[in-house]
Amino acid sequence: MTQNTGVCQSCGMPMKVSQDFGTESDGSASLKYCHFCYQNGTFTDPDISIDEMAERTAPIMNQMFEMPMDTAKIFLKEQLENLYRWSGREIPLCESCGMALSSDDVCGTELDGSPSRKYCMYCYQKGSFTEPDLTRESMIKKYAPLMASRLGIPVHKAEEMTGAFTAVLPRWKQ
Repeated sequence: MTQNTGVCQSCGMPMKVSQDFGTESDGSASLKYCHFCYQNGTFTDPDISIDEMAERTAPIMNQMFEMPMDTAKIFLKEQLENLYRWSGREIPLCESCGMALSSDDVCGTELDGSPSRKYCMYCYQKGSFTEPDLTRESMIKKYAPLMASRLGIPVHKAEEMTGAFTAVLPRWKQ
């Protein structure tokens, strides 16, 4: 059964409130897709390619987070490749940082050494969080400068972006 991952599995938009969710043909909320991408059980743009989706959404990243357009397109394509619409499979996200758990190599480990199906290798090792006292706010402050540097955006915009995308993750939901 499909569960809501907190992000649209077509465009990657965080889905926090009921108005964010698309609708199925019976009028119920889609657990996978946002209202921009999916209405009445069908995609609003069924023939769009992954490159066209990155191209379409890059101006939003540019405007919201002051991300250079070329960087936004590359970043978005990297993110889109892990979503159900484009990968054809449900790739879980780390419930702490949002990293795609696309293979066992990036998964954290449970106490018995098996791969965690909830957390990445950076957040979780040997059945425990690597930083158990980390708060969402301190995580945002710690990692936003790295994201700002990687994406060429101001730190305060990286904090906004990190805040928006981590708000839907189970570790930080209140």
